[in-house]
Amino acid sequence: MVSESILRAAAYVPKGGVGKTTSTAHIAVSAHQDHDLDVLLIDLAGTQNDLATQFGIADEIVDPDAPISAVFGENWDFIRENIDDLLERMVFETDEGPDLIPADEGLGGADNNLANVPREERYDRLESFISTEIAPRYDLVLLDLPGKEDNITINGLFAAENVVAPLKPGAFERKQVANLEDELEAIRNDADHDAQPTLQLVFATMIEKGTNLSKEFQEEIEAEYPDVAGNSVTKAQDIGNLQKTGQTLFGPESDELYSTGERALNSYQSLATDLLERLEAR
Repeated sequence: MVSESILRAAAYVPKGGVGKTTSTAHIAVSAHQDHDLDVLLIDLAGTQNDLATQFGIADEIVDPDAPISAVFGENWDFIRENIDDLLERMVFETDEGPDLIPADEGLGGADNNLANVPREERYDRLESFISTEIAPRYDLVLLDLPGKEDNITINGLFAAENVVAPLKPGAFERKQVANLEDELEAIRNDADHDAQPTLQLVFATMIEKGTNLSKEFQEEIEAEYPDVAGNSVTKAQDIGNLQKTGQTLFGPESDELYSTGERALNSYQSLATDLLERLEAR
């Protein structure tokens, strides 16, 4: 069971391109700006550093001297004991409030190396890092996980225990949340561990108002997951435009957004509030 000294959640759906990274970034900024929380983002989703790009700091993170992939390696204890200000070296500030530990090129190798670690020791490395290094300094940690089930992903699910699932409208995407539930149940039933990851928030992204597909998809999510369904997020040109300049919807003044951007911003604020209430109640 994870430490309760820090709120934590992981964005995960076993598929890419559903708005997972965008949703993680916006929920994190809302948690900081609207709820006054010290927030840390950890990007485990791959080497493209999408979260760093989202906040316009990718050029600062070409070769981090203390990469997140080291947490999963056999030399981590030595590194932690012998490098001063280790967490400060791993963390980068963003202009919108949350701090970020970016992805790095070593994550693929770290995932492969974890396959050689005894199973009972394989999945608790990230949880230990969060509990010992991050929990004393932050109120909330949000993990952006890969869009596939691998050893890094399972570490994230063990560490977070609370799962956020953004879904783009579509029959295949709808099936993925059922697959996700099966994955979480398998982890809960794992006799070697006591992690209890559960789905805390599921919502539709890239919704196009007035289309039958979007309407039917929203209705299906609300009917199937009434206790954890959150506000849908409207498809908004502002999101893509601002990402190109390294901002979220919270970056500019609200009167600079199109109406679809304002609706999306309001949805992310509602989603952040819903998630925090559920994390605090758990």
